[in-house]
Amino acid sequence: MASTSTSPNNVPKANLYTFKASVWGAVATIGLVEKGYAPDDVDLRSVVLPKGENFAPAYLRINPNATVPSLVVPLADTTSAEVDTKFRALNDSVAVLEFLDSSRSQQILDARGETGTAPAPMLAPATIEGKAASDALIALVHHDDADPNGLLLAVRDEKELEAAVKGFHGTFVKGRFEALKTYRAETAAQAKGPNPRDAAITERLLNWYDERLLADAPLYNTFIAGDSTAQKAFIEQSINLWVGLAKVLSTLEERLVGPLALGDQIALADIHLMAYLARIFQVAQSLPYAPKGDEISAVDAAFKHPAIAAKVTNAAVGPKVAAYWQALKQRPSFKHEYADGLH
Repeated sequence: MASTSTSPNNVPKANLYTFKASVWGAVATIGLVEKGYAPDDVDLRSVVLPKGENFAPAYLRINPNATVPSLVVPLADTTSAEVDTKFRALNDSVAVLEFLDSSRSQQILDARGETGTAPAPMLAPATIEGKAASDALIALVHHDDADPNGLLLAVRDEKELEAAVKGFHGTFVKGRFEALKTYRAETAAQAKGPNPRDAAITERLLNWYDERLLADAPLYNTFIAGDSTAQKAFIEQSINLWVGLAKVLSTLEERLVGPLALGDQIALADIHLMAYLARIFQVAQSLPYAPKGDEISAVDAAFKHPAIAAKVTNAAVGPKVAAYWQALKQRPSFKHEYADGLH
């Protein structure tokens, strides 16, 4: 799937595989803006998650985790015209953003002969303490306890579940399941055809699909099969995610320096936090009876649901987080990424 398209100076370009509504895919595209990449510096390749395109065998060869973003980049020592270009794939938002940051430094631009181009400031903190603080904030929002993808599908009670089954949740889960079944069947059929792929590779791929179908069974049983036991467990899991979110926001309130995460200069952590908070506020605003047009109030209202309030008291978006969110919204990268709304 990796393209061999080139930039004007004949250097093979990187390919960014992402999806417009992906929370962690946004980390990469926000990073492109913050670092001052031109639109044609990187080829964007859409992987439509609701259709399960991330489960296609061709994409799994790039990213065996079936996640976005993935950044496929040419190896520096294979970019000349005299050799075949080789590529490597970076398969998570942390690694992708770090690469985008380091690849647009003054040293790199000078080596490319782009001496008239000023790089954006490095997002990686310059001190050991700053790096530790940034890494801790990134780890905080990537932890499973308040997974933003889990919160996107979360339902807090049976009434919300009933609506979700008929809406986006049901459609999304059905699309994933059908894609997994289709790709598995195609892989099995190719293995039995006149020109089967290598048996070991095919077996690994079939095992991957079987394991993924098993891992996705709770979602299928909740939103498609209507299994009451699975639904009860999913509601409880959803409530725990909201409780986890309350703890994340409380920790952010303690750790944010202001006006940005580590002070005046934007850092790697800010990009991850921007994407995370945008998803959280989008989810909260989509809930029944959420205050319209006010992201902060929507989250505060979500915490007042009886099932959540019974587990965590006084959960709310603190003043430092609220001020931080307003600071993020003023950045050109935010306005570019969320021009059509939060996701």
